[in-house]
Amino acid sequence: MYFYTIKIFALMIADLKYLQQMTGNDGAMMKEMIELFLNQLAGLREDIVILLDNKNWVELSRMAHKIKSSSLVMGVMPMVNDMKELELLAKEGKNTDMYPDYIARFHSMSDTVKKELNSFLDSTN
Repeated sequence: MYFYTIKIFALMIADLKYLQQMTGNDGAMMKEMIELFLNQLAGLREDIVILLDNKNWVELSRMAHKIKSSSLVMGVMPMVNDMKELELLAKEGKNTDMYPDYIARFHSMSDTVKKELNSFLDSTN
């Protein structure tokens, strides 16, 4: 059942193949990791805006790194790529005018990912 569902989600923004491999296709562990990711995502969405507003580029870079790493586990490659770019830019304080665009895309993608992952969780119950 999980494999079929994952194949469907692979066509969307989240690709859970890596998570499936990492957990040995353990449905309970996958569910736990997805729930943890979703809970963290809510706080990260708020925190990244605060860091942007405060022009705290060093912490913004660290936050982008954290989001990148978590997103990689969930197979959200567009988010991984954006956060990698933001991480590197913010680390050096370069192109600060672009940061709001990265954060807006992060918010948009996180909305989509949240819906997808919640649908996945609902389908496994």
